[in-house]
Amino acid sequence: MKRLRQFWAITAPFWRSRAALPAWLLLAAVISLTLLSVWFSVRMNQWNGDFYNALQALDGKALYPLLYSFVGLVMAMILVVVYADYLRKLLLIRWRGWLTEHWCARWLSADSHHYRLQLTGSEPDNPDQRIADDVRLMVEHSLKLLVSFTRSVVSLVSFVSILWSLSGAFSFSLAGHTYRLPGYMVWTCLAYTLAGIALTHWIGGALQGLNVGQQRREADLRSALILRRRHADAIAGQHGEVQEREALRTRFAEVIGNWYHLMRAERNLAFFTVGYQQTTLLAPFFFALPKFLSGELQLGGLMRIQSAFGQVAAALSWFIYAYRDIAAWSACVERLHGFASQLDAPLPATAATPIPRGDALLDARLTVQRIDGSALLPMLHLRLKPGTLSVLRGRSGLGKSTLLRALAGYWPHIDGQLARRTPVFWLPQDPYLGDGSLADLLAYPSPPSAFSEERLHWALDEVGMGHWRDRLAHCSNWMQRLCGGERQRLLVARLLLNRPALLLLDESLSALDPPAASSLLGLLRRHLVDSAILLASHQPHLAEHADQVVDLDALTRPSEEALAHER
Repeated sequence: MKRLRQFWAITAPFWRSRAALPAWLLLAAVISLTLLSVWFSVRMNQWNGDFYNALQALDGKALYPLLYSFVGLVMAMILVVVYADYLRKLLLIRWRGWLTEHWCARWLSADSHHYRLQLTGSEPDNPDQRIADDVRLMVEHSLKLLVSFTRSVVSLVSFVSILWSLSGAFSFSLAGHTYRLPGYMVWTCLAYTLAGIALTHWIGGALQGLNVGQQRREADLRSALILRRRHADAIAGQHGEVQEREALRTRFAEVIGNWYHLMRAERNLAFFTVGYQQTTLLAPFFFALPKFLSGELQLGGLMRIQSAFGQVAAALSWFIYAYRDIAAWSACVERLHGFASQLDAPLPATAATPIPRGDALLDARLTVQRIDGSALLPMLHLRLKPGTLSVLRGRSGLGKSTLLRALAGYWPHIDGQLARRTPVFWLPQDPYLGDGSLADLLAYPSPPSAFSEERLHWALDEVGMGHWRDRLAHCSNWMQRLCGGERQRLLVARLLLNRPALLLLDESLSALDPPAASSLLGLLRRHLVDSAILLASHQPHLAEHADQVVDLDALTRPSEEALAHER
């Protein structure tokens, strides 16, 4: 029940959304066709009885019409089964599509929840795998289990009465008394399947945990492969292929180790389930054989008992046959519910409090701390006004990047006062271009349609990338195709188009030579005349263009006060 409650918590938003009406109709159609397929199974059971009775009696006049009716029944069953599967797949892709968009929206929320989870160390493992694979598998297993369970319940109701009426009563003597057990084949089938269910759960109990572990290890391996592909140039440049193969071999060894455990668990379960399936085919003949040999049953009745017993046993054995799917479904639900819990968990709030904003776009008087609470940077007073350029400098590892994170609102370990009049546009050290066409990358985070083609051409020309003008619609792996300097030029073009009011740049011109870096910085100042820019940089010549220089080396010297030079 716990897993079902978790499943409903995960899927309820879809079934209550505007997209739910077509989905409910599709689900109703799938269930209706499933019920119709059970009705055809009942008709086939009756056909079996009539056919084998006619065969036993060598009644040719009855046999040929039965063969004709058999063709009609089979053709109708084919249509029902095929369309039930087709509509199930249509529902599957609609359900999966909605849930994928829903989870992407929750993960990539407007408050940058995905990044805050990383900073606090509470991000779940492999969120990409949970969205791409766990959602798909959960939807597939859910529909498969629902359809098979519905069929089992309806088949049980439909065939148990047939089996009851055909089996009659079984008389036996015990301690000098004679007893009659009506519908004895039903009770025999019930005892048979309950024993099978108990043994299945006992043998396959470890499957859920092993499935969870397998999905996690597979996702870790895929992430490791993506990481190597993304940094192929660095690996090749340092000739690190041998070490990378060893690292991947270690990852794959974890996959293999868990796979062997999963194999053994499924093998042990298969020993029982395969034997159970084969035994179920002959068990009804064995139990009904006395009545057949005594003449109480004709061959047609025996075949109907075998068919009805198989249907009832299959219905009661649903748990046995679906055990692997249930284990895989449960593992997916557990991982998605854990993902949802981490997304819903409150993140540490910033310790800063608002102050009067005045004429500055950003006004900060704060200290920056490490995760453990120790001081990283002492008290700093910083005001960023419209139309100004501030340069943040200091030796490597001093805390420039962490300070920019704090000013952008993503680093919660601060103490003091922080106020911003406008949202922050922050570019971290590792540039992100995205994927898609060159126009998509250039306009990001706006859509390309927000700018005319002439405007996009202008931005490329301004940053010295006019030779790419005819490739705006071209899709490529731009992170690899462009060199470091070109990537930074593209980011500057992106800023010229989007015109953010408050801009924090972390070493965003470091891949360029001094003249090119100075030129692009001047370009930003000319075109973003109402914006406040804070640039963290190791390049001393860029400080010459600044209205304000924040020297963190001076700030961290015990004998000196914070240095924020106004030029």
